[in-house]
Amino acid sequence: MTTILVNEVVMNYGNIHSWSVNVDRRIALALRRDPKLLGVFERRLRSKMATARSAAAVGDDDWEWYVILTLSSPLQVIQLLEDSSEQATRLRKTSPLLSLLSDSEAANCSASVP
Repeated sequence: MTTILVNEVVMNYGNIHSWSVNVDRRIALALRRDPKLLGVFERRLRSKMATARSAAAVGDDDWEWYVILTLSSPLQVIQLLEDSSEQATRLRKTSPLLSLLSDSEAANCSASVP
């Protein structure tokens, strides 16, 4: 079993998966409360991509998420974050959403998660 030490908490794959699912649900809840957050994610990802050294430095995952954030409704993104389908699970594994939050926003999304 592979373990990772994160902030002095030993995490195995099961813990990491549970933590990730919980964070995705919290982000989905935040989107339910404030659908305008989708635009915030889109603008922050666009800014991150614009500051990359070159277009080639922007990964396929960021481009895919940029398209999702740009073309999807808040409800579609919420469903993606909560869905258990193979495609949704694959997309969530590459989600940049948590990294696009400020430290305080991220702390709210990951609070009380082991």
